[in-house]
Amino acid sequence: MRPDNPIRNFDPHKIAHYEKENYVAYYQKDWAKLLRVSVGLVKESFGLSWLQAVYGAYLVARAEIAFAPFPDNDIPKAEAYMSRFYQFIKNVHREDFDVKRASRLEVNWWSVHRRLFGNAANQDLIDALTALYAEAYGIDPAKVVASARQRAQGMLYSDLWVNAGKSAGSPLLAQEEEALLHSYESLKEAIRS
Repeated sequence: MRPDNPIRNFDPHKIAHYEKENYVAYYQKDWAKLLRVSVGLVKESFGLSWLQAVYGAYLVARAEIAFAPFPDNDIPKAEAYMSRFYQFIKNVHREDFDVKRASRLEVNWWSVHRRLFGNAANQDLIDALTALYAEAYGIDPAKVVASARQRAQGMLYSDLWVNAGKSAGSPLLAQEEEALLHSYESLKEAIRS
């Protein structure tokens, strides 16, 4: 990955906030909010313009729609949409990661998270996120384990929030965003070093 790549210059605060709000909107079935925060999340995470982010968020949404039905989800279709997404990112930023591998790793962590939903014993999720980060950022996996661990912790807080009834005022949401913030701060530090 080029050292000047916009993907390396994300704002951890914005991404943590957008990701937390993305989970909230999804689980509360607030589709208008989900669209808005998904575009913001893709824009901030991948250094895109607003127009590029709309297209990228569309591809991710289509992948998520293919993945969503349980237990009859369509993994190949989800991976195909994520391949289009990662090819788009690769073309925009002229990167050299393996599109097919990144797509498989992305959908894999979704599967692992679904299997471990609400389970604090989440080493498989940490491993799945570590593998994705290593591929997407072209970095030694050992450098991103801490980031993956914090992101998995953020997801666990989200899962616990869902299981507790999805209260808008729950302290779990603040804990989720804080864990995600630490995750993205750690990731940014790892990819800069």
